[in-house]
Amino acid sequence: MKKIWMIVFSVMFLGIYLMSGRIADKLSTGVMGAEVLPVEEINALCEGKEDAYMESEITLDGGEIAYDSEMNLLLVPQDLSKKSFDGTLQVPDGKLYFMQDEALEDKEGTLRESKMLHLFWVRDTSCWMYNVYFTGMPVASITTAVEADEEGIMTGDMWVYDQYHSASQYQRAACSWHLRGATTLNYEKSSYRLTLTDKKYSLLGMRKDDDWILHGLYDDEGLIHNKLSYEVWQEIAEDNHVDYDEGIHMEYVELFIDDTYLGVYGLSERIDKKALHLGKQDILYKCRDQVNPGEEDFYEELTGEMNPVFVLKYPKDFEMEDWNPLRQWTSMFCFGEISDYESAKAILNIENAVDYNLFNLLTCGMDNIMKNVYFYADYQSDGSYQFIKIPWDLNMTWGNSWIDDINCNFNLFQEKNFDSTGGWTPDMEALYERYHGEIGALMAERWQELRKSIITKEALYAKVDAEYAYLYSSGAYVRNRQKWPPKGEYWRDEYIYEYIDKRIDFLDSYIGRMR
Repeated sequence: MKKIWMIVFSVMFLGIYLMSGRIADKLSTGVMGAEVLPVEEINALCEGKEDAYMESEITLDGGEIAYDSEMNLLLVPQDLSKKSFDGTLQVPDGKLYFMQDEALEDKEGTLRESKMLHLFWVRDTSCWMYNVYFTGMPVASITTAVEADEEGIMTGDMWVYDQYHSASQYQRAACSWHLRGATTLNYEKSSYRLTLTDKKYSLLGMRKDDDWILHGLYDDEGLIHNKLSYEVWQEIAEDNHVDYDEGIHMEYVELFIDDTYLGVYGLSERIDKKALHLGKQDILYKCRDQVNPGEEDFYEELTGEMNPVFVLKYPKDFEMEDWNPLRQWTSMFCFGEISDYESAKAILNIENAVDYNLFNLLTCGMDNIMKNVYFYADYQSDGSYQFIKIPWDLNMTWGNSWIDDINCNFNLFQEKNFDSTGGWTPDMEALYERYHGEIGALMAERWQELRKSIITKEALYAKVDAEYAYLYSSGAYVRNRQKWPPKGEYWRDEYIYEYIDKRIDFLDSYIGRMR
């Protein structure tokens, strides 16, 4: 018996020894090219050396690493699909050491919980420690070279580290940027228009371009409403027969400007000539308010000085007659000058009109009925125009709507939106009031088509699941909330699931009665 116990004990000891050896071997080989040492050994290496700040020259696979000078923070991108920390950290001289930490053995937990690690750069005469966070989200950094001019435009350079979409991962360009938005100009977290001035890039898997928008998402506590809305609209638009009404794409990125961490942003394409493949005779308008336009909205000389309801975005050098298609649309659908069904329907791409109306009813987009909509006047071979609508700025959706409360940035989840009949666009509402049977049938038939696959509870839940899984597993959601803590507990992630559930039930009944 004694012999058996000695054998069992020996096997257990050997197992523990081998396991500890594997752990030691794993740590001794280092993490991302940096050796892992206990704090005592790092202190010994730094003894006698100057504890002096060193501007970060640490690179990741040859590319820069974003740095926040106030927090002494390095944010290192990681691929979420890889189990171990990936990439190689390098310095021009000296050596890098990670302080031993259990977090180095748990990549998934370290990213999700946004755990801070310590990285030491030890040189001949100096030693400096950096706070390191890892992110599963691409990172962008902008550096100012020339301060803002009279128009508020700054110039400098930018780079993006993208671990998912780009073969090169690291892309760098000269750029200019400036503040953008209306209400958002007053927010602590700003949004920007970004222009690459020396080259075009396909950023984060989107189209190759030099003109981009960085959306602050400050009035979207869940960070999800804009991106989810664009993706749902794209699926709906791809399912119809209308060319180029899919709108734009948006991807998440963590942003730094001048060595300051600014949180999670939505990098998006712009709705412009390129996105819509506009021809020489096509016209693009943008609506900026929810009120009916007045005659002053159609004068070129007033668009710069006043705040018109509509602005003409294309062509750049337009003539006064380029306002005529919009005049016709507004007279018919804002002021009720509809003579007959066929002539009213003729100035709309009716497939797009039905789809946009259903989409806006689904999201209860009360801020996207007319405002925040691009109106594309598509030139026809007979010289007439047909309007196609493209959504923009979709933060007040999926149960969120405007409220006069700055503490929630005027955007609050409200249960009244579950069964609201709001969201009708002016053209479809005007047509439905006059031609109930025809428009009701179009709406009901298309709703049933969309309910087969695109607008199902399961499909929408899956989209929300994927967005939240990415935001949380990357650690970016946690860091953004730490950077921009809410002024109150007015948002819960489960709200959007509740909205989808109850809104679809309501619309099934509401639209079903239109037949």
